[in-house]
This record gives sequence, C-alpha cells and structure tokens, in this order.
Amino acid sequence: MAQSGIETLVITGERSGASISGARLVDADEFQPGSRADAAELLQGVNGVQADSRSNYAQDTRITLRGFGARAAFGVRGLKLQIDGIPLSMPDGQGQFSGAVLDGVEQVSVVTGPSATLYGNGAGGVINLKTAIPQANYISIDTAADEDGLARHHILGEFHDGAMSARIQASKLNAEGNRPHASAEREQLGAQVYYQFDNGIEAQWRFDKERAPLLQDPLGLTQTQWQEDPYQLNSGAEFFNTRKSIEHLQNAFSLRQERGDQRWQIALWRGDRHIQQYLALRGDALSNSGGVVDLHRSFSGGNGNYTWDFELANSPASFTLGGEWSSMNDARKGYVNNAGVAGDLRRDEFNEADNHDAYALLQWQVTDKWQWLLGARQSHVELSVADYFIIPGKNADDSGDKKFSRSSETLATRYQINEQISVRAALGSGFETPTLTEMAYTNGDKGFNNTLDAATNRQQEISVDYQGKKLTLGVTAFAVKTQDELVVDQSNNGRTTYINATATERKGVEFNSRYAFNSHVDLRLALNYLDALYTEGQFDNLQLPGVAKQNHYVQINWSPLGNELLRLGLNGVHRGQVATNDNNQVKAPSYTTVDLSVSGKFKFYVQTDWWIKLANIGDENYVGSIIVNQTNGRAFEPASGRNLAAGVKFGYEF
Repeated sequence: MAQSGIETLVITGERSGASISGARLVDADEFQPGSRADAAELLQGVNGVQADSRSNYAQDTRITLRGFGARAAFGVRGLKLQIDGIPLSMPDGQGQFSGAVLDGVEQVSVVTGPSATLYGNGAGGVINLKTAIPQANYISIDTAADEDGLARHHILGEFHDGAMSARIQASKLNAEGNRPHASAEREQLGAQVYYQFDNGIEAQWRFDKERAPLLQDPLGLTQTQWQEDPYQLNSGAEFFNTRKSIEHLQNAFSLRQERGDQRWQIALWRGDRHIQQYLALRGDALSNSGGVVDLHRSFSGGNGNYTWDFELANSPASFTLGGEWSSMNDARKGYVNNAGVAGDLRRDEFNEADNHDAYALLQWQVTDKWQWLLGARQSHVELSVADYFIIPGKNADDSGDKKFSRSSETLATRYQINEQISVRAALGSGFETPTLTEMAYTNGDKGFNNTLDAATNRQQEISVDYQGKKLTLGVTAFAVKTQDELVVDQSNNGRTTYINATATERKGVEFNSRYAFNSHVDLRLALNYLDALYTEGQFDNLQLPGVAKQNHYVQINWSPLGNELLRLGLNGVHRGQVATNDNNQVKAPSYTTVDLSVSGKFKFYVQTDWWIKLANIGDENYVGSIIVNQTNGRAFEPASGRNLAAGVKFGYEF
C-alpha cells in the first residue's frame, strides 16, 4: 500500500518538528491510563486532532483533523487510518479503529497538511498506530472497570526466539453506558508474527478479529432535552430497539527490505465485515431503504514500492516509486423495522468501490541544513451500485456509478538554522471523493446521488520548531481552501444526504511543547485554534458544523519517588463551542474538563501495573460529541459526569 511506503520514509522514528513531513508523534509513556476501549484515549493532545468520544459503542469515535472528517454522522470520513501501516480505511474513504485491539500501541503518528495529500483520496490527515515487536517471552492479564458499568478484560502472550517474534491477545468488554439503552458487548482477538531473515528482509503477518453481538444505540438528544436531563432516555431508542452487531475479520501480510541504498516493501490485506443495525425509523415505504441495515462487506488490497538512493548535484537524495490497489464489495439489504424486529425487504443492492493509485516521491538533502521533498500521486476511484429491489411504478431503479480521476501533489522544504531551531514550509493539493454511503441517497428517495463530485483542496503551512535537551516547542500556521466541500444536506430518520458546498476556508495556528522540569516532573501542552468557515453560498461566513475553534490540552506528570513505583497525572481539555448544523443556530457549548490519575509499577514475583483515574473531577455537564445536521434536532451526545475508573495488570517474563 502506498501509505505504508510513505509512512516508512516520512513518519517513522522522527519526533515532532524534526521531520520534513511535519509528523507529530506521541509515545506510550505519554498516554494517560485508561481502559483502551476507545481510540480517543490515544489521540488526546495531538495538534490538529479533535477526537470526540460519543459515549456510544454503536457509533465509532468521532475524529477530525483540521476540520477534515467533520461531516461524518458515524464512523470516520476523509482521513486515512492505519495500524502498523496496514489500512483500516476503505477505498472510498470510510474507516474506523474499532476492529483492532488498541492494547500494546507504543506510538501514535499523525500527519496533517500538505504532506498528508500524498496519501491519496480522502487524506485530510493520516493516523497510524504502531505496536512494538516483542523482545522477550511474556504473558499478562489485566482488567479495568468504571462507574458507568464498564468492565474490560484483556490477556496477552508475547514470544521471542531468535529471528521470530509473535504476539497474541484477546479482550472482552461489557458496558452499561452512561444513559439508558447504551449497553455494549464486544470481543476482540489479535495476533502478529514477525520474522527477520538473514538478508535483512522483515516479514509480518497481522490478524484482527472483532465480534460485537450487541451495541445498543441511545441516540442523540435535542438541546432542550440535554439541558433538562443529559442522561435521559430517548424514547425512539427503546421503541425501535436501536442497536448494532458487528463481525469483523482482517488478515494482512507484509515484506520489507530497509537496508542498503535500494529498499522495497510490499503488503497484501483482505477482510470481511458484517454489520446489522436497527435504526430509529420503520422505513416501510417502498421508496425507502428500510429501518434495518444488513451489510456484508468484503475488502482487499495490496501495494508495493521501491526506493533507491543516489547523488543529485553531489548531495544525497532518494527516489521512490510505488503503487496501490484496493477494492470493497458490499452486499447491502434493508428491512422494515417493526419495533425492533426485522420485517419486509426494502433494499437489495450490491455496491462496489475500487481504487488504483501510482505515486512518486523525491527527497533531497541539498546541504547539511537544507532538505526538500517533492511528491505526486495519481488516483482512480470508481463507485457503483447495482439495485435488485425494483418494483415498476412503485420503486425506481437506484443503480448508478461514477468514476473519479484526480492527482495530488506536495512540495515541502526544511531548513535547520542551528542545532535547536528549524523552519519548515509546505504546499500541497488533494481531493476527497464521497463515500458509497454518502452517494446512496438523494432527497426525495431517488437513490444513487450521481451529482456529487470530489472536493478539492489547496493547503499551505509554515512552522518553526525548537528542539532542546529539556524543552521542545513548535508553532505551525496553516491555511486550507476547499472547493466543492462535501457537507451534510439533510439528516432525518436515519437517512443522511450530502451536497457539494461552494467553498470553505480553514485557517489556524497550532502550538505544542514538551518540557522536563527535572527527572520527576514533565509537562506536555497542545494549543489549537481553527477558524473553519463557509466562504460562499447561503452559509457564507458561518462556521463549519462539528469543528471547534479552540481545542487545547495540557498534561502534567509527576513521579514523586523518581521511579515507576508512583506516578501522578493531571490533564485538562478545553473545547470551544461547536455548531451542530450549517446555519449555526444551535451550538454545543464550550467546556473545560480535568482528569486526575494515579498509577504505578512494581515487581513482586510478577510485574504489577495499576492505575486509578478520576475523570471530569469538576463533574462538568458537557456534550461529548454532536451529530452534524441532524434534521430533527437530536444532535447532542452527552458525555459522562464525574467518573472513577481503575485497572490492574499482572505480567510475567520467562
């Protein structure tokens, strides 16, 4: 996959500010303690990232990067998601982290801005979670629980013998939720095998499986309902028994050679995903698509790239050529929702998404202080729907297809002023096609929305970074102009339609800092200001819904004993108000929350890790996430109040 190649060249092993890509890295020792049931735990405090926990396991974590992905009513849109370089995003731009076990993630890397455009369709940003290769024989068992009725148990085995390493892990989650009709059951299984050949070739096999037999959906609340009682029951959730079940399976295999002046890598992956979801509507009209979704998805893909080093004008350079293909097939059916029971058929389709890309990347170290990067990518995306539920005179043929052919380019340079200070500038252009889900409907139940076009964007940014022994600082200013922005048109009764807005503009400043006061105390700070506006049309000068202007994070860690026996953590989040719809008439208010954690490690026959966390210690009543452009006004997804959680892990190395 092309993503994997660019990731190796641009992201891996580079701290924030040291990379010409502008990649931001967060290591495991900077993560706050938690149950690892939600990807939002790992994404807090990363510049450009707004990760909103919905407190709803039937809907995935809401993630936006510099406003990209904000339109998503569910799942993730407009972003590339990966784990160990293996994609968790589909060829049409949909994605989610729920299919992968998040325990054992040792590093989060995030690329935003012009460099992200090199990752092709829907690359408003790239998030890659990285796990470590086991270095010893080790087994562990851990458990976590909180006041919302969450209980999560996890078991891990790691093995290392010469050139081979392996990991297998499994987890089980049960949760009652912070509202009625919000319980969840989820089981996950993951395995990885690594092998290092004598000639330097590295092989990896990765397996991920998820089984979630019951994920209840409490639905959103109106502003008035939230103000009266944020933890009340939505009557529609109970009447229609809104819920989701998931079966997910993915295998991936990769080979890479990273030694010498000629390097290469290839990757192949394949998976299946079955989703059954009960929506808050009957969907009984023949022109409707039903209130019960039954989706069987198969997906596959592969990539390869080759890099060689050479001299350009007596200076070192490297050139990479690569390609990627990916495919997704959806057998989708819809049924009438008879108060939580599937009834008559209302939809029967076969959907396809195919993506074929080629890219080239040149990196040139002009002098010891001056570096350039130039990249281009050509993408071909094809989406199609074949409708098999046709009743002449009553239900039209909703079949359709559309092809997109677009290019992405980026140019970046970095100048090292001295040992501590560097300056980086970048320009880029990218695009984002609508997903199959977004093209499925038009207003008036007319089926495939062939009028939707790809959104195109032009981005620029400049940053200054300081890298000292105890202190790192980074400031980035950026601007993004988008034409034909994909936005929600209507969202009503479980059906969301989309249109291309005329134009939008995002301008912002991001500041990050890490400071080690001494061996006992360290500070991490991330401040984000983002002004995301419509610049034409009926919503001219209004804020894009789902995007906060202010998104700030501070984290202080204190080890009073100077070792791992005891660690205290204090982290705070401030989120500005967020518009729930295009007209900006309803906004989720701003909030500030503070979490306190105590954790430690000690060894007495077995290694014991423990943690206790008091989240939202001020018991702030706030909206954790919103549903963009929800027509009936049920846009607020309440977060939990003050919540006590704890966890313990026992491990043994042999």
